[in-house]
Amino acid sequence: MLTGLALLLTLAAAEPAAVAPSLAADLDGDGASETVTAAPSRGAVRLQVRDASGRRLAEAKAPAPSADVVPIALTAAPIGSAGALVEVAAATDTSACRSVWRYRGGALERLPIRDSAGKPLPDCESPGAWTYAWESEAAGRPSALIRERVERVASGDLRTRETFAFAGFGLDFDPRRSRAEINGIPIPAWYRSELYTKTALERLYSRFDLAALEREPALAIETDPHRGLFALRFSGPGPDILAPVETFASGSGTATLSARAGDKLAHVTIRFAGDGTVPYEVRVEGLGPPRDQVYAPAGTWRGGARQVFPSAADELASQDLSGVWGNERGQNTTVAIEGEPPYRVRIGPALYTIDMQNAAPPVDLLLHPADAAGRPWGLVLRGPNAMDRIPYVCEGRGTAPSCRPDGPAERLRRIGARVNVR
Repeated sequence: MLTGLALLLTLAAAEPAAVAPSLAADLDGDGASETVTAAPSRGAVRLQVRDASGRRLAEAKAPAPSADVVPIALTAAPIGSAGALVEVAAATDTSACRSVWRYRGGALERLPIRDSAGKPLPDCESPGAWTYAWESEAAGRPSALIRERVERVASGDLRTRETFAFAGFGLDFDPRRSRAEINGIPIPAWYRSELYTKTALERLYSRFDLAALEREPALAIETDPHRGLFALRFSGPGPDILAPVETFASGSGTATLSARAGDKLAHVTIRFAGDGTVPYEVRVEGLGPPRDQVYAPAGTWRGGARQVFPSAADELASQDLSGVWGNERGQNTTVAIEGEPPYRVRIGPALYTIDMQNAAPPVDLLLHPADAAGRPWGLVLRGPNAMDRIPYVCEGRGTAPSCRPDGPAERLRRIGARVNVR
């Protein structure tokens, strides 16, 4: 049985702050080992690097929970001939802080850990939110930081694995080595685009009576690894249908899946372009008409090319709206595309968003001002080289504004095109 003094000595030895953790590794790749020690202080961890003789080489402060006594763990992660990184983990029951450091040029440099949007991860999080480990693809290759978690979401159990690869001055999110699964089904990172029937695309490329597109079904493959979503969404005509994916398999340039919509099971075959992440032909069977069709993104079946766009509006804007247009009074108007999809168009000083969904005959699309410099317009396409521009007034904003004509149409023709185009 322990005496009172012996019990006190035992408790003191078990105290996390009694012995500062340390590790020895060749941090800068010069062939000699350095020693890193970590000592806790309120809201920080004091790091020191010393050489084999004990001479201090560098020091820094790492983030830590705001407590007097914080358990600390040090981990060395080899990065090949460049040496090794040092991970500092400091945690309490309410907060866990993590940082990664590199010693070079006589200084300790903190490496940011950047997420898929390029933003640094927060210094601290709830303990147990993620599990962390270091992995290397092969001997001599730089280590990568891996974090994983399993959480319950509306659609089931979502398992997420994120990889952060060493990039010299940081650890960057690596989509190739990251993945998410919902109920054991991998959620792919595919190019996101609206998919249309062949009839709808032929109407789009004719640049005439585009309102007919709303009478054809459209398909979107929705993948969201953050919400655990992998589903097919069918729109118009009729109410939207969301069909979660139940099975999934992929091969060389193709993938097959099944998705349930009520009591019906859709069987889907997908063909890919490029690097295998761009669906360019999707065949749906099992739902019955009108949804059992072959779908493709805008641009796919135009002139045999495999260039694709996120939506019909983006394809139209990119291919036919941009240019110099003249009216019957000899006045010219320049239309330019700005930004990445979804595209916006600039007409003079005004910037516009493109709306095909709320356009009603006679117009094929609406242009809504993106700032205070413009007014709404309706466009009636007359083939690739002519269009009518109609002033509009719209009430309400968002996805379903109420718009009506507010003046006579103005005929515009593309400068350099044949003048007899109708």
